[in-house]
Amino acid sequence: MIIRRILDDSYRSAVKALVMGTSPQALARARERAFVKSLVAEFQEAFSDADIRVFSAYGRRNFRDFGAEKLLSDITVGRVAESATVGRDRQDYYFVSELLWQAEIDFSRDWRRAIYAINRLNGGAAADKLLVGARLPRGVDDYLGTLRAPFAASGGTAHLALIPHPADWGTSEATPAIWRLSDGEWEELT
Repeated sequence: MIIRRILDDSYRSAVKALVMGTSPQALARARERAFVKSLVAEFQEAFSDADIRVFSAYGRRNFRDFGAEKLLSDITVGRVAESATVGRDRQDYYFVSELLWQAEIDFSRDWRRAIYAINRLNGGAAADKLLVGARLPRGVDDYLGTLRAPFAASGGTAHLALIPHPADWGTSEATPAIWRLSDGEWEELT
């Protein structure tokens, strides 16, 4: 499955990235930025068609055409189309015609913040929605159960990825765990 490869490659790339911080918290934030940048790059590689754009705070090519680098979510992958104004002074423009993926990244380990992120995902119309959070030391089944109802209301296919917290990258051997909500039940993707 494409999302499994995207997340695995993003995580591996981010763990290998040379980042520095003046404190443990600053190092964790730098690692989180490295992960988000890697995830953006992997989405760009996976969706490289000319009519697909990846929007994020780390984007560099969308502002001129869309007035922003980032849309509703931390990362948004959308199909774009071109049209033109009507009238004597015809001007071409681009618009987002379809959302393919929306991703929110939240490493807080707080279920409330995860719900807030899911609310942002539910506000969009993407066919696939992804929440990336920190792996939990225990209580994963409870966490999945808590997130089931809000994710089920999303209107798209819900994915949840839990990776080691950036503060733990130096000591953790864990790899990303990924689930998809299917018929109201979480299914782990291998």
